[in-house]
Amino acid sequence: MPRLRYKDRVLDCREDEKILDACLRQGASLPFSCRGGTCQNCLSLCLAGDVPAESQRGLKPELRQKGYFLPCICVPTGDMEIAPPDLEDLYTRAAVQSRDWLSPKICRIVLEAFTDFPYRPGQFINLRRADGLVRSYSLASHPEQEPYLVLHVKRKQNGLMSNWLCDELQVGDTVDIQGANGDFHYGATAAHQPLLLVATGTGLAPLLGLIRDALLRGHTAPIHLYHGASQASGLYLRDELQALARKHANFHYHPCASSDPEAQADAIHTRAHLQAVIDHPDLRGWRVFLAGLPAMVTAATALARQHGAAAADIIADPFEMRDLRTAPRQAAEAAVPPAEEIRQPPPDPEMWAALDDGRLLRPILEDFYTRVYADPLLSPFFHGITRQRSIEKVHSFLQQVFTGNKMYFGDRPRNAHHWMVISNELFDYREGLMVDCLRRHGLPGHLIARWREMEGRYRPDIVKSAPWKRVMNGVELPLDGFGTVTLEVGSVCDGCGGEIAIGETVRYHLRLGSTYCPTCNSSHVDSGLPATAEPAP
Repeated sequence: MPRLRYKDRVLDCREDEKILDACLRQGASLPFSCRGGTCQNCLSLCLAGDVPAESQRGLKPELRQKGYFLPCICVPTGDMEIAPPDLEDLYTRAAVQSRDWLSPKICRIVLEAFTDFPYRPGQFINLRRADGLVRSYSLASHPEQEPYLVLHVKRKQNGLMSNWLCDELQVGDTVDIQGANGDFHYGATAAHQPLLLVATGTGLAPLLGLIRDALLRGHTAPIHLYHGASQASGLYLRDELQALARKHANFHYHPCASSDPEAQADAIHTRAHLQAVIDHPDLRGWRVFLAGLPAMVTAATALARQHGAAAADIIADPFEMRDLRTAPRQAAEAAVPPAEEIRQPPPDPEMWAALDDGRLLRPILEDFYTRVYADPLLSPFFHGITRQRSIEKVHSFLQQVFTGNKMYFGDRPRNAHHWMVISNELFDYREGLMVDCLRRHGLPGHLIARWREMEGRYRPDIVKSAPWKRVMNGVELPLDGFGTVTLEVGSVCDGCGGEIAIGETVRYHLRLGSTYCPTCNSSHVDSGLPATAEPAP
């Protein structure tokens, strides 16, 4: 039976038991989300012992070489000593290749990573200087067209990082970078889908990479870029973008200078997002990308929705300044948005009637969840939940949404999904399965579009790069950890499957609710360490 040393604990691992399950069974807290190797939130370091190759699935080569692995899919073949990830291992070094000014306030910095650095055009990296100060910058480069990482940095008044990058950093100097991160990229966009791109300031950087990627992939539909700045001097790279528009008939560049009436004739005297919807009042079927000032992104998102864009087709990247001195996982948790509930959509009698007053809804959900529970990407999120239970919960939720009658008494989507690390791509993948099921059961196309829009409005409550804390009555609850309770009714142990009698004191996982009997609680290896569980937070 393999032994696991984690921090100051020595734990046992049963036959064919995954390390994450062994740790949870014995009260050792590891961060986790999907439990299937997709989110990599449980990434850990092996300090001693052999790492099974399967447990390193999807990791970068340099992380595999250093002994990183995913405990949620790791069945150990022998004793192992494991530890949380070392922040230093998540960064790599990069050298400054060049630095030049694109406008009086915007500097282009070109970096060359010391190791292989895969990314998608439009994603961002975290850049760290020697004193630990970290800022995020979007990539304007394309990995298939240039060997370097290109950043657009706007010098800000009293900006600690931007002034250092623009004024003090020299060619040949090195910096630490981490990533790439984010879902702001061309991704699974259809070649025939029109694109509306709106940016302010250096929000142009990720859109520049995204445009180049779309054209390289043979995007055939129109691509409209609206770049806004208060003064014409902020509309940098105009010549390059105009040349790109001349080269590609489906790419259209619209510079907007909102506060500069003396701007050149080709610059529109208005705000970029306002001009975008004036020119394109019907955005049904369009894919919309927004990057730059948070206020613009918020306003443009609302406008795009008002003009017909589906929530699932609006990809936003608000440039919010964050101090990321902590590890990326901790930084993501610190950046959790306020717990504001998404308003429920109005009832949809036509949808409910098309579902034969709900009689068609259950076959649709049975079809959908049969596929979900067999899907390697989605099934890990339903660990310990029966397919029938999932169908019942979603059935009552959708019945309430479509009829307006109070039928659902479970958690709202934000709380129900608070621990799930789900990307926009995974959200889209799940949506594709649902759309296919709706078609197979004969739902009309215009109602499928409305169903997608209904689900898309909950995207901000579901998509995230790190778990959120559950909020009940305005109080944040612990994200992970263990508590103890004395049972008033009998139960079954989630660790060994044995019966737990009334009156027994058991440990349970605060998030999962998994219950572990006293035998599992004390099933550590005798090593002179105390047998008690870690205290509940």
